[in-house]
Amino acid sequence: MASSEFSPPENCPLDLAPGEAALAKLGGQDSPIEHLPQRAYENLLVVTVGAPKTVEAAVREAGGDPSNVGIVPVSASPLHYDGPCWTADRVSPSDLTGISMQFARGERYLADGSGWVVVDGLGTMLMYAEEENLYRLLSHLTGRTRERKLRHVTGIVDSVVSETTLARFRDLHDRSVSLE
Repeated sequence: MASSEFSPPENCPLDLAPGEAALAKLGGQDSPIEHLPQRAYENLLVVTVGAPKTVEAAVREAGGDPSNVGIVPVSASPLHYDGPCWTADRVSPSDLTGISMQFARGERYLADGSGWVVVDGLGTMLMYAEEENLYRLLSHLTGRTRERKLRHVTGIVDSVVSETTLARFRDLHDRSVSLE
């Protein structure tokens, strides 16, 4: 089904069709994780600048099982997490090749046609990486999710990036959703 034929329920703006990608505009410290439909928590990979325990808490609060969630932690600082979520090796936000490699490692656990990917913290990643390089990485990740008919959500706090940058990243997605 093409994304143009898919109408998400009013109460869940991130209920996506298989292969669809959405840019979620956020306010402050928000995350798109808490706005996903319930079925997303059954097979989810999160690439995030947030702490794994924060992802786990968001999934639990939404009624999901964190043992069905994989996390690629993107952090300049060492992390320790000993919880039910599967975690890849921590990757520095300036190591875009490392992020891609850990994404590929986690992606293999997602079921074609029903898995979900969330990339959270794009604004923070832009503080460590050149926009062009991050754009290429995100283009690769959204392309991979489309190939496998996965649902993809990229979270960005739009107030921390220029309108030009926001428009550029929005063009990689099928639609933009404001969660502010």
